[in-house]
Amino acid sequence: MSRVFVSSDLHFGHHNIIRYAERPFKKTVDMDTYLIDEWNRRVDSDDIVYFLGDFAMGPRVDDGFVVDKLRMLHGEIRIVLGNHDQPAKKWGMSGLKQLVEDFRLGDRVKVLEDIHEFAVGGQRFVACHYPMSDWNGKFHGVAHLHGHCHSVFAKQKARDLAKMRKHKLYDVGVDMYGGPVELSGDRRFLDDPQGWRV
Repeated sequence: MSRVFVSSDLHFGHHNIIRYAERPFKKTVDMDTYLIDEWNRRVDSDDIVYFLGDFAMGPRVDDGFVVDKLRMLHGEIRIVLGNHDQPAKKWGMSGLKQLVEDFRLGDRVKVLEDIHEFAVGGQRFVACHYPMSDWNGKFHGVAHLHGHCHSVFAKQKARDLAKMRKHKLYDVGVDMYGGPVELSGDRRFLDDPQGWRV
């Protein structure tokens, strides 16, 4: 039986994210290798992963780089685009949506709407790259999953994590969980972020 995961903000190839988000790497090649290995350690080929944007960016990131990384990752990947997934002509990147179409990745990689609703184990979720202060079903138990903020787990205070759990507002970025986090009806994995395990 396939499982469902969520992740965001991998930033393959992006050197500045190492400093900005305090990632435990010296080189992008080490970060990229870790991200792929950790994703594939957690996710099986028949699992589903909702990826909430910002896959790759930087001067060495072109269409071939992005397609190679997508092909290396396990699972069926459903993408909600982020601000860094748009075309970047100065780097020769067509944009993630166009790449999925051009390279016929649609059998395993799909691009979704900017706001996507789904359920796992009876728990409803609203997913978007950006955090929202209000979402469909907020006062009826629906949880909001987002990226973009690069919340660093090590900097989160206990009261902030308690507030996150209470309001069902989850930054699912890789900087919070260290890789894709499994979704469940009781949100037990979302409620227990681990940060980087390097």
